Amino acid sequence: MRSRAGAILILASVFIGGSGCDYKPRNQGKSLYNANCLSCHMDNGEGLEALFPPLANADYVLENADQLACIIRYGVKGELTVNGVKYDGEMAGNQQLSETEVSNIVHYIMVDLNHQESHSGITEIRAQLENCKED
Repeated sequence: MRSRAGAILILASVFIGGSGCDYKPRNQGKSLYNANCLSCHMDNGEGLEALFPPLANADYVLENADQLACIIRYGVKGELTVNGVKYDGEMAGNQQLSETEVSNIVHYIMVDLNHQESHSGITEIRAQLENCKED
């Protein structure tokens, strides 16, 4: 009887409180975005006026999706145009992020901020990172 009550309690806590193993690229990506990108690109990826370009609904992001991993890891500097607005600055890289973390941020940017159905998986992200280097 006691073990049955314990089992019910455990199952109820899993269903009510959720699982401790909440590994979903979307959740991880949003958390990593908030920690590493939000201060410049803002909460919803809208950017900040003429200082920091938007990542949400951004033509540059969609046209350069295969470069996002490299940009996140190594940064970018110089002029670029996003949604018709020119930006000329420098974004520092995030070399401390693992391949998986970079992949999760790319997933969040592509799926949540740009409404794409999918993005490159870890294998593609790994290959992209191997092919780019810090300038």
